Amino acid sequence: MISDILHYLLYALGAVVAYEALRAFALSRLRGRLYRSVSAYMDQNRTRLDRNKFMHKIAVKQDLLNDHDIHEAIIDHAREKGLKIRDVQKQVGDYIEEIVPFFNLLSYYKIGYWIANSLLNLIYEVVIDRENAAKLEKIPKDSVVVFIMNHRSNIDYILVAYMLARQISLSYAVGEWARVWPLEYIFKSFGAYFIRRRYREGLYHRVLEKYIQLISLQGVTQGIFIEGGLSRDGGLRPAKIGILDYIIGIKRNPKFRRELVFIPAAINYDHVLEDKVLVAEWKKGREKSGFLQNSASLARIALKGPLLATVNAVRYFTGRLRRHGYASVSFGEPVFLSKFLRAQKTDIFRLARKKRLSKIQAFADSLLTGIARTIPVTPVCITARALLSGEADGMGKDELVGRVEKLRKIIKRKNGRVVLGKAFETTQALSQSLEREKPGRTRELVSFEEDLIAGDEAAQTVETALEILKRRKLVTVRRGVVKIVAANRPLVEYYANSLKTLIGD
Repeated sequence: MISDILHYLLYALGAVVAYEALRAFALSRLRGRLYRSVSAYMDQNRTRLDRNKFMHKIAVKQDLLNDHDIHEAIIDHAREKGLKIRDVQKQVGDYIEEIVPFFNLLSYYKIGYWIANSLLNLIYEVVIDRENAAKLEKIPKDSVVVFIMNHRSNIDYILVAYMLARQISLSYAVGEWARVWPLEYIFKSFGAYFIRRRYREGLYHRVLEKYIQLISLQGVTQGIFIEGGLSRDGGLRPAKIGILDYIIGIKRNPKFRRELVFIPAAINYDHVLEDKVLVAEWKKGREKSGFLQNSASLARIALKGPLLATVNAVRYFTGRLRRHGYASVSFGEPVFLSKFLRAQKTDIFRLARKKRLSKIQAFADSLLTGIARTIPVTPVCITARALLSGEADGMGKDELVGRVEKLRKIIKRKNGRVVLGKAFETTQALSQSLEREKPGRTRELVSFEEDLIAGDEAAQTVETALEILKRRKLVTVRRGVVKIVAANRPLVEYYANSLKTLIGD
């Protein structure tokens, strides 16, 4: 009897061991296959990969704990608060654990890219700025690159990473709103580091500063939202300089001999998923930016995004796909920090803190201006701007097309970028054909044909925008007259405001 039981137990144990061995083998093969797939993708696209992203968290922690400035901050904090050095060291260790990510290649290029590709392209028509993206390839390979972005939506993180996936992988500065499961794990595996935006403790900020300078020294490509939060009114917010100051501070380190390059990256949408919440806060004059409010906003995105994607997936398979307009990112001219520093009359790092920060603020403002100049001009935004320039009782459709055409000319003179998606393929083909045939045509004929194409594109812009605005009940169209729905006028203003700095009041 006992021997039979032992036999059964041995059989069961053998089955478990065999299962685990088979599972380990299958997972190893699958992991190897996925890594080879990622490697082939990166080789094919010549993707720039920051090797220092793979530094083990323990190594990063030791580097920071051995930093002289952090040692000094620990002693000062212990003396000021009457704490033991050991307790403050543990506190610093907790800060490091909270801030430092663990980059996972598979998470970024397989899971992350697949989710971004599927989600974004079901909700939006994503239009890639290929012309300006080519500027990135001209940046010296040994430069440390930082993308400076405006903040329109929580989708921004996904959109910019998706746009740049063929060139580089980004490390984002992410607010504490994302420190909830499973977002914290996901963001950290994508290489994002966490920051407490409204936390004023000096010790924490010393640790954060030293971590940012450590990854800058190692050449990690970063992305920061220079406004420090989502735009509530649709326009650009004033530039914040905290993280920017930390990054620029690496120039004090004699070991840092590379060029530091900042690239303005302007983001815009035809439909910001959380626009109603943002506009409500704008109109009430009460910005909700705490953990609970941001988590609630994120929850709405987490529910609304997949819901819209699911609905559009059904429509796609039934041939009735209706996306929510365009989503795009434009890249401005790279800004070399060395050029800015040479233009100063003195070494800004020897200035008193207040004077140095004023110089950094001026630099940040110039980067924000670079974003404003390259903001993607989407159909809804330019049409909203044209609508608001008319009377309250509405505007004829032909007049609206004329006003949009005039705005497009202003934008063209300012070297702005009008987003042209699939709906504009015909006019784009005509423009390219005209460009090739210019040498054999008279100036008058070329000018006439350019005006015809511009008129067609303005009409198509209005049609594309009105389809979205009517669906969202922001406007009505009756007997050829377009009228803003009074209750939703603030939403129309929100989209028009995204072009305020580019076009002017």
